[in-house]
Amino acid sequence: MPLNLHWKGRHVKADIALAKGKAQHDKRDTIKDRDWQREQGRLMRHKVSSAPKD
Repeated sequence: MPLNLHWKGRHVKADIALAKGKAQHDKRDTIKDRDWQREQGRLMRHKVSSAPKD
């Protein structure tokens, strides 16, 4: 993954970095948390919209 490019005359120097992906169990935790946040939003939206109006 290139971070920075330097031109020096005819040459180009590149600063690079290595990246490591998430582990499978981290992905599952992220998906579970995202789904729970989405479900909470649905529940709150439903609760607010179905509240009796005085």
